[in-house]
Amino acid sequence: MELPEEIWELICKFIDEDDYRFLESVSLVSTSLLAITNRVRSTFVITDRTVPFLHRHLLRFRKLKRIRFFDLCKNFDSILLQISLSGLDIESIDVSGMSYVPDFEILGMKMLSHVKELNCSRVCGLSDSDLVSIGMCFPFLQELDISYPKSSCSSLVSDSGIISLSSSLKGLLKINISGNNLVTDKSLVSISQNCVLLREVIFRDCDFISSHCVEFVLRNCQILESLAIYRIGWEPSQSFSDNAFLFARCLSEVDLSESFLSDELLHLIANAKFPLKKLVLSNCRCLTYDGILYLLNKYQTLVHLNLEGSSFLSDEMVMELGMFLRCLTFVNLSYCSKLTGLAFFSIIEGCVSLKCIRMESTNFGVEEYSKELDIKSGIESLYISRNHNLHDECLEKLSRHCPFVETLEVAQCPCITSDGILKFLRNGGELRSLDISRCTAIGSLCAVDFELPKLKSLRVGGTAIDDEALDMISKRCQGLLYLDLQGCWNVRSIGVKKVVQSCIRLREINLNHCKVDAGIFTWMVCANPSLRRIIPPHGVPLTRKLQNFLLRHGCVICHDSSESSIAWKRW
Repeated sequence: MELPEEIWELICKFIDEDDYRFLESVSLVSTSLLAITNRVRSTFVITDRTVPFLHRHLLRFRKLKRIRFFDLCKNFDSILLQISLSGLDIESIDVSGMSYVPDFEILGMKMLSHVKELNCSRVCGLSDSDLVSIGMCFPFLQELDISYPKSSCSSLVSDSGIISLSSSLKGLLKINISGNNLVTDKSLVSISQNCVLLREVIFRDCDFISSHCVEFVLRNCQILESLAIYRIGWEPSQSFSDNAFLFARCLSEVDLSESFLSDELLHLIANAKFPLKKLVLSNCRCLTYDGILYLLNKYQTLVHLNLEGSSFLSDEMVMELGMFLRCLTFVNLSYCSKLTGLAFFSIIEGCVSLKCIRMESTNFGVEEYSKELDIKSGIESLYISRNHNLHDECLEKLSRHCPFVETLEVAQCPCITSDGILKFLRNGGELRSLDISRCTAIGSLCAVDFELPKLKSLRVGGTAIDDEALDMISKRCQGLLYLDLQGCWNVRSIGVKKVVQSCIRLREINLNHCKVDAGIFTWMVCANPSLRRIIPPHGVPLTRKLQNFLLRHGCVICHDSSESSIAWKRW
């Protein structure tokens, strides 16, 4: 059926928002779709292998709004010069993780005036002088991330740099200064005074920020919507003659992770009655059940709740709290060691809007079920890894009550066998991402006699998966994009070839510690043009000739999996 070009353009824009890499396949269908994908693509990632053709890419994609630099060794300045000459209206620049801060002045004032977002997270050598330069170069910046810089003793961010930056960026809406260990209250006071339009402030791992300063920010930034703090100590003995939270009338997201929280403070937050939708209290000290109960009773419209590490919580407590959590779409109860499956099923029974639940490293599996629930939960993401008592019967029950799961993670659950996984998969027609890595009791998946058409990401590292199982996987999961086989000692070249040939959309494969031949990699990229990243076994020599050959086919091969494209997990 033919569709008008406007409809195809809307479809391609939707694909681009989900993951621009899917546009590559769409563009190959016809010349008209190629033209449409060229028009709608808004994000471009610059790597070493794209630099030689950067001029062509910038001419081809004229609607680019976001530029990201990734794993780049070549000179920044020459690349920025090409971008400045392109005439594009770039709104977002991401240089996170790069080896140094580039000279942004090369872009020219016309282009710099369009930039609204700048990400300098984890940049090496970020210093006060860089912050002064950023403030001068990006006068209309709205979002800035300078978190966790990789700095030496000679290049550290201090209060003077933050103060200068905040005085230049009056229109800033969001700032993340996490991990800058030398900044003090002076920085946060300056930001709150100069950036009066501020909506979101994130300052985790800033050891010299005090609770008094946080109160100042709350009073001064009265349109603040999101506040994320880390390891802030509010002493129980502290006198609160004036509730600073009363000034933050727009606050909808609060993250107080790993902070010292007294019941008195929780009462102040509860009595402020702001429009809270997201609450993160993970790994907090002095947190009590009474304090949480009082707080949640006041905010029964919460949609996001994180109580990770609240080891005092019991099944009975969670059941009682569940009465106030009817609107939840996300809950994290990981590392609450007393919780069992009783807490899980009470939550999915009461929270009908729930889409994602995390219960990793709990006691899931030791409970005795007294009744069979008559529910079909709409949960789409289920993270229950590292539950050492989780067994096949639990998975079977989960498959009956959670039939719409798209993401399932049960890694490091030693009691789960192939039978349990197969029982879940038979009811898992919506499954897009599966992680069963290091489930040592899983022997093989050769009995898969049904299709998993939507499965995009599969992690089976550290299991006894062999070539025969890979052959079956290749036949039943032909839509795979990401496959992690790290630590699968029984996997050999013959099994890998089956997957590469059958899963024609496969983009990334991790073969670390697999028994594959060094000569297989050239065959892989020739047999499957969609491959973009290969992680080979340690010890395989990565010659320059091999790397260049793969690069010419659009694929990179490297031993480092830390920057692996595990973005597939979000499906």
